[in-house]
Amino acid sequence: MANPYRSREGLSVRQAANSDEVQLRIDPVHGDLDEEISGLHSQVRRLKSVAQEIEAETRIQNDILADLVNL
Repeated sequence: MANPYRSREGLSVRQAANSDEVQLRIDPVHGDLDEEISGLHSQVRRLKSVAQEIEAETRIQNDILADLVNL
């Protein structure tokens, strides 16, 4: 299986052993650090948005389930 966390040259990520943590290594020789950081920032913003949508949907579904239990 290909590394799902692999980016372009100069940036690599690997899964830490027995953990949900991700280790990130940026090689300054092969990439513009500011550009890499901006890209990571955008990805984190998107993940945050997805997490907030999941939370909102979960609350709605929990409310629906609570209403069904009370019938």
